[in-house]
Amino acid sequence: MVELHGKAPYKTVLIHGGPGAIGSLKNCAEELSRLTNTGIVEALQSQYSIAGLIEELYLQIILYCQEKPTLIGHSWGAWLSILFAGKYPKVCKNIILVGCPPLADEYVKEISLRRLQNLSDEESKIFQRMIDNVATDEDIKKIPSILEKSDNYCLESKEKLIVDKADNEMYNRIWNEAAKLRTNGELLTAFKNIQSKLFLIQGVCDPHPIEGVIKPLEENGIPCKTYILEKCGHSPFMEKYAKKIFYDILQAII
Repeated sequence: MVELHGKAPYKTVLIHGGPGAIGSLKNCAEELSRLTNTGIVEALQSQYSIAGLIEELYLQIILYCQEKPTLIGHSWGAWLSILFAGKYPKVCKNIILVGCPPLADEYVKEISLRRLQNLSDEESKIFQRMIDNVATDEDIKKIPSILEKSDNYCLESKEKLIVDKADNEMYNRIWNEAAKLRTNGELLTAFKNIQSKLFLIQGVCDPHPIEGVIKPLEENGIPCKTYILEKCGHSPFMEKYAKKIFYDILQAII
């Protein structure tokens, strides 16, 4: 299951986050296709295991890409890109990680702390109830707007993260599995197997601390070209002050 933007040849594959945030990169895919005048594959995830998602992505690439593509993975999609390339190291040309979650457990606790700094007292209480799985129905209604505030620096006017379908079952199944791969070191092992050029684009204000990505890569001798964006949160393709430079970087790499 994919959404195609622009015309063939399709040289770039966008991989959404979540897990389960299906359709969240649609606007990014449309804009990137317009700017590059190339075809973009928006790879939509439908499987409920990491192994299933890897094989699904493989089929999406071989069906629609006539040459080695550039993979652009946002958030959880950054991890999926790496896990995919760890198994299929000769399939893709470049891998671009955007808003990548920490690669080592020691940085995880910082995510919530960074988010809470951006919220009011009342919003923080709602956010904490969500973390503790005791959120009320009224809390749940407020979570999307709270996450927009906690995860971003300054969204463009009327810019919102549009998700065609939020699959909570996929989130729970996949993320539990993925977190174990971080803990046992298999995630970093996948990095060592890739043969593609590796790039990281991370906002200074992303709640996912950039040190949690850069330091584990450096400690394991994994080369990565890094772009740190000022006045930018978790989704640079929506950020008022970082959007242009973000797309400039993508165009230069692609």
